[in-house]
Amino acid sequence: MINKYLTKENISIWLSPIANVSLTIILLILNVYLGIIGIVLSALSLYNAYELYTIKDRAFKEYADNLEVYFEGFSKKAIFSMPFSVIVLDKDNQLNWYNSRFKNMISRKDSLVEEDIDDILPGITDLFEKDNDNQVFDYEYEQRNYSVHYSLLERENVKLLYFVDQTEAVDIAMTYENEKLVILNIKLDNLDELNQNLSSEKRPILYAEIDTLITSYFHKYGSFIKKSENGRYHAVSYKESLEAMLEEKFSFVEEVRRVEAGNTLAPTLSIGVAYDDESPRLIEKSANAALDIALGRGGDQIVIKRQDDLEYIGGNSQATTKRTKVRARVLAHALSQLIGRSTEVFISGHVNPDMDSIGSSIGLWHAAREKGKDAYIVLSKVTPAIENIYRYTTENIEDLEDYIISPDEAYSKIKSSSLFIITDNHRKNSTEEPRLFEKTDSVVIIDHHRRGSDYIENAELTYLEPSSSSASELVTEMLLYMDDGIAINKIVAEALLAGISMDTKHFTQQTSSRTFEAASVLKQNGADSDTVNELFVEDFDTLKAKSQIISTAEIYKDIFIIGIFDKETDESSLIASQAANDLVQITGIEASFVLTKQNSKVHISARSNKKVSVQLIMEKLNGGGHRNMAATQLEVDMEEAKSLLKKAIKEYMEENE
Repeated sequence: MINKYLTKENISIWLSPIANVSLTIILLILNVYLGIIGIVLSALSLYNAYELYTIKDRAFKEYADNLEVYFEGFSKKAIFSMPFSVIVLDKDNQLNWYNSRFKNMISRKDSLVEEDIDDILPGITDLFEKDNDNQVFDYEYEQRNYSVHYSLLERENVKLLYFVDQTEAVDIAMTYENEKLVILNIKLDNLDELNQNLSSEKRPILYAEIDTLITSYFHKYGSFIKKSENGRYHAVSYKESLEAMLEEKFSFVEEVRRVEAGNTLAPTLSIGVAYDDESPRLIEKSANAALDIALGRGGDQIVIKRQDDLEYIGGNSQATTKRTKVRARVLAHALSQLIGRSTEVFISGHVNPDMDSIGSSIGLWHAAREKGKDAYIVLSKVTPAIENIYRYTTENIEDLEDYIISPDEAYSKIKSSSLFIITDNHRKNSTEEPRLFEKTDSVVIIDHHRRGSDYIENAELTYLEPSSSSASELVTEMLLYMDDGIAINKIVAEALLAGISMDTKHFTQQTSSRTFEAASVLKQNGADSDTVNELFVEDFDTLKAKSQIISTAEIYKDIFIIGIFDKETDESSLIASQAANDLVQITGIEASFVLTKQNSKVHISARSNKKVSVQLIMEKLNGGGHRNMAATQLEVDMEEAKSLLKKAIKEYMEENE
């Protein structure tokens, strides 16, 4: 309190009276009469100082009071004239007060006081009561976009909300998003087959009609499109136009497929689409990559690439045989050179290998050995699916077992000069040991599955042929053309024939003339069909488990069947895949799925009879494979896995109505 009197100005007021009092005391000591006069003068001086101080204090208080009134008026004026709407709500969310801008915002002339705010602005209380820590939220009203700032005044028990109109900013952001550059690379992916299918005079008629359909479609959306050689087109558009094309599912693709000019083969298109990269050059590069993926998956489909995300449209048709013997010969020669310049060769199939994976691995191991190289097959575990073929080949091929090594041993042996061959797989994380990619850049991929989004990039040599029956078929052809043919011994031939038999269900599915040619070559090299059939012999427990799966299977959506093997054994995946093979043979069933436990995950084996692409269904669950044979693994329990599977089937049906 005393600090109030010790200011610089107050001290100057009281300094003279204090001096007078001090002088009076001295005079009293020296002379009583003079002291009495001093007392009178000091009293007058003190009174005068007090009056002066009182006047100054009163003036300051009046100034402060006037300033408070001034600021109160200023605040009220500022609130009422704010460039945005302001409202005050009571504890029951009823309107206590609002400014004129809010009234204009909702276009109401009558009083709004004591009305429930949800009756005026539907659903707004859910937005600010849902999360009191969030002080800002978006709200749309009458086609206007607002950023609403929310404050709770606890002492007054009221809520203050003010609305900042962000409509123009939202429109600018939407325009920016809609006008993102989109590049589409289009390819008539069966051009060679159409040329062979049509006479020379009818080809121009066919291609002119296709050209008209494609260009008129893109012109309808104001897009730029240019035709280049070999049935290729390049289009540039906006994202808004792309979304419209997606809405109608690129209708021109089906129109092109229906074009007839004497051709018995339907023209098909593969399209690579890309947007949202940093520059037009990167977008064009991504569009090329998307087109490569579409072609690698068998063609007749659309792949949309947005940075690292991939979306697939189509891909329901069976992949046609597009590889030629010339290409097989060229790739075989290239593989021979890569093996020749490497110090040693490492070969890996996929995790949980099947007969095709191990059979093609043995074929490649034999080729590397014939060229004088040390070759190793990377295998983490002999599963029941390959137990018979593993035992048969290791017992009858000298040194083979010594060159089948664990992933850790392979990692310790491989070096930069080594060649790493991946067969029956093109996904890095599906190899037996993904760490091998860290130590060598010399990678070869030989696979027959449709390319997935997580494919291995930058391989020195890629032989990816979805039209082929199996990796064993591709390896057989390469052995035939490598260095004018590598001699295939009887056991290796039987391992390759077992791989082909496995993936074709004993030559009943996914076969072409090339499949039978490869089988013929293997037969000529001593492969015995009876011996191969013995590799597929099942024991009693396996047959019993399959019977249980079939007897409890559930039919879903009339054409799908789902079986469950709720036991985790070494044979789980083998039993599931074999049961799926049996279930799809049931009359009226177009696709089968068997769920089982494996390594604390739920493994799904899927099979179809060509009408349904189980590959597309499994891709929705981060799996993949072939149109007629696919699989995936889920880190959920059995019931959730079944629910996710049904959801994926439903989405597939909706997309392909």
